[in-house]
Amino acid sequence: MEDQKTIKTLKTINILTIIFIIYNTLLPFRPYFELSKIIRNLGKVELIPFIVEGKLNPITDLIGNIILFIPFGFFLTLYFIHTRRSQKTLSIVFYGAFLSFCIEVLQIGFRYRTPSTTDILMNTLGTVFGVIGAKIYFRYLARRLQLFLEDILENEPITLVIMLILLVQFFGSLLPFNVTITVSDLKKAIAYTNIQPFGMKPLGLMLGASIKHLDRLTFSVKDFVANILFYSIYGYLVMYSYYQYWKSKKNGKVFLFFLLILYFPALEITQFFIKSRFSDINDIISGYMGAFAGIFLFYLFKKNSWFTGIRKIKIEHFYVIFAIYFIYIFYKSFNPFNFSLDPEVLRQNLRIRYLVPFYAYYKVTTLWNLYDLLESLFILMPLGFVWAFVKGNSVSPQRSEFTAGLIGLIIAVGIEGAQVFLPTRTGEITDVIVMTLGCYAGARFYRYYFQNFVVKENFIRSLGNSG
Repeated sequence: MEDQKTIKTLKTINILTIIFIIYNTLLPFRPYFELSKIIRNLGKVELIPFIVEGKLNPITDLIGNIILFIPFGFFLTLYFIHTRRSQKTLSIVFYGAFLSFCIEVLQIGFRYRTPSTTDILMNTLGTVFGVIGAKIYFRYLARRLQLFLEDILENEPITLVIMLILLVQFFGSLLPFNVTITVSDLKKAIAYTNIQPFGMKPLGLMLGASIKHLDRLTFSVKDFVANILFYSIYGYLVMYSYYQYWKSKKNGKVFLFFLLILYFPALEITQFFIKSRFSDINDIISGYMGAFAGIFLFYLFKKNSWFTGIRKIKIEHFYVIFAIYFIYIFYKSFNPFNFSLDPEVLRQNLRIRYLVPFYAYYKVTTLWNLYDLLESLFILMPLGFVWAFVKGNSVSPQRSEFTAGLIGLIIAVGIEGAQVFLPTRTGEITDVIVMTLGCYAGARFYRYYFQNFVVKENFIRSLGNSG
């Protein structure tokens, strides 16, 4: 029964993956209806791999085409594994290459699209990576990861939240993944390191180094405050996990020391090895200020009855960070708060491109886009989880998920609609879709969590809505 659910889920994911690939590669959907224009576009086909108008393909374009097809190879391989249908690696790679070839042929009939052999090669390579990743995952990681996640979900669910925060933050710190270990790049990274608290002064200025574009390096009070809000939630959760799970463990205080003391400078040290990034003392300061604000709030509101041998987790344990969470969403969404009714601002922010899903990812495909997409997905996910948790068994799970999605849609439309009046922001239908899906996914995750862990007879913890 469980395997049939997995097969059905993988089948749905594969269909959605193919639809998304086709959608993404045919944006902005401007087909030619004249044969002459189709023939003219046929003459623009880039037959020589990795060359565009006499120049090498941009690295971001190559990486984007690889990433686009990794999910295709990954989920299709898992689907064949679970259906026990014998499919050789070369067959799945051929499916990826054939899909890419069909898309490139279709692009001949679309304006703003240029068919390229490079795209086919990179898409095929992405499929190869997906197949290899799926086989490694299934053979060596799937069972271990399943057992690890089940153990964490059953015994330390809040620890899992902290792990997700660390993972997302580390992912963001490595963007755009142009890692370097050369001496010259390391010197440059050190020279651009900001050492002035609540201001901007690169270390290189003190060492007599030449700093280019110094006027572009500024201290942002708004980003500083956003970091404090975010890490106050982090600090609260770390202390909660310490008292709930780690205090009795041998390495409990080691976890605490790393997460609250070493983590912030360690995160900034990674910036030394990423081109186009630089370390900033203010990120460390705002991290510490936020974390210790969270610790203060934890001790202010905690009660000894929260931490008993039963490890009972209740909704009121997190009232304070829910409040900060909503403040953070408001602050993050409307920063810098320079609302305007200027007709020119409205005209710029109401362009048709912002009403076409994922259009921005067609225009500029970078890893930063993907990070923004993940950020939009996760920002309302806790809301969906909490909504399903509060509703509990008072409504059917499906209805709870539907209403969570509806709430997410209303909030997302409100946020993106308000951004139309912000000169430095743009409200996009893409963010509305992704945030709504995130809120819905949060409710779905609660259903999975409740059915598989909360109601188990040997489950050591129960969830409640009252004291």
